[in-house]
Amino acid sequence: MNTNRLTRRSFLNLAGTMSAASLLAACAVPTAAPGVSEDAMAEPIVIGWARHGNEVSQATEDTLAGLFQEANPGVEIDALALPWSDYNTKIPIDIAGGTAPDTFTAHPALMINSHAAGGAANLTERINAAEPGINYADILYPGDAEFDGDIFGLPQKSCTHQIRYNKDLFAEAGLPTPGELYWSGGADAWNFNSFVEIGQQLTKDLDGDGAPDQYAYAGIGGTGNVAMLRAAGGDIFDEAVTQCLVNSPESVSGLEYMLSLVEKEIIPSPELMVNELGINFDTGRMAMAGGTTCDSVQALHPDKRLPFAWDFVVLPAGPGGFRCWGDTDQSVVSTSSPNPDQAFDWIVFRASLDAWEQAYDGGMKLAFTDGPTRWSTFDSRAFTEPLGELDIPMIKEGYRHTNPDPFVPRSKDPYRVLFSIYATEVNNMLRGTKTPQEAADDACALIDSEILA
Repeated sequence: MNTNRLTRRSFLNLAGTMSAASLLAACAVPTAAPGVSEDAMAEPIVIGWARHGNEVSQATEDTLAGLFQEANPGVEIDALALPWSDYNTKIPIDIAGGTAPDTFTAHPALMINSHAAGGAANLTERINAAEPGINYADILYPGDAEFDGDIFGLPQKSCTHQIRYNKDLFAEAGLPTPGELYWSGGADAWNFNSFVEIGQQLTKDLDGDGAPDQYAYAGIGGTGNVAMLRAAGGDIFDEAVTQCLVNSPESVSGLEYMLSLVEKEIIPSPELMVNELGINFDTGRMAMAGGTTCDSVQALHPDKRLPFAWDFVVLPAGPGGFRCWGDTDQSVVSTSSPNPDQAFDWIVFRASLDAWEQAYDGGMKLAFTDGPTRWSTFDSRAFTEPLGELDIPMIKEGYRHTNPDPFVPRSKDPYRVLFSIYATEVNNMLRGTKTPQEAADDACALIDSEILA
């Protein structure tokens, strides 16, 4: 963080100091100007608010802060968006030093760590007493902020991780789209088997050199390989997070399915590094790819528009049914905040449907920067109008198939489990250096010794 940055808070403190010095020098007692109340002269309460993001995120938060301030005179929101790596370094240090912003956003791993460090205030009583009521049942992924029955956050944004598919490639191949299969037959039509059948028809050697230069699916990575494992009936941990299940029979079966996608050339092997050859979704040479419902929608922007029609679909069903990855970024109130009441009021607004609709009426489209915070968001024109080219009910299906909840385990260093240990062993298997059973056993050995122990 740039320590030379003059925030609204520091400016107000500086201005207050200068004013005090001037008043002392003049030996004068301030009086309100005609028509100005004493309250209007009071220094505003400044609430620090931080999130990870970029310039677009900063503009979003500044706009929402302005809307909140209009309805809450005397309270000012000092918003700050920081790049991902800077943010994930800054907030834990601030929590440890008792200097965290009044409110900040926490992705699931940071939410867990903030709660464990005592940096996030318990909001249960405030939520229960809120007037008007918050309707907590309307909130998406409430489990991401719940610990031992108490609530420590309200959603700032949420995502599901689904599949994007190129409608043009399906039309050229004369194939029904995944969305059409899902809506016509559910798990009977859109499943592990049909995924393979379709994939074999969409993988093509376009230049006749004997090697595919168009693939059906971009590959297994990130959250996709966790969702596919769960669709097969497996998982990373048991419900109590005391046992690694990657080497269970159900999980190994899921790993074997993933490997079969490489062996049948439906997805490229990791060592091929096809993205460097221009074989990816954006170039139109990948029929399907993983995509998030809060980031990928930016491809609808006029300046980011892809040269083909596309849409979302949930991952195909396996023996365990449909499974999607999904999570939220939670807004929390810092336990070190001197103004918890106003901080809570801000995150209630930030999590509300009103924030979406007021922003949209003012010309800002939250649908292009943040995923919905509530089930009711799906019915709002603030969501449906900007994303009208997409299958909105399908996006909602991704949230419905995100179960159990939350997805990130309540364990030490959860992202290291999912995106380092587990992901590395999956890639070893996909490269052919380990069998599915070997990769599963090695993943569990590391999880048992370095995490669960």
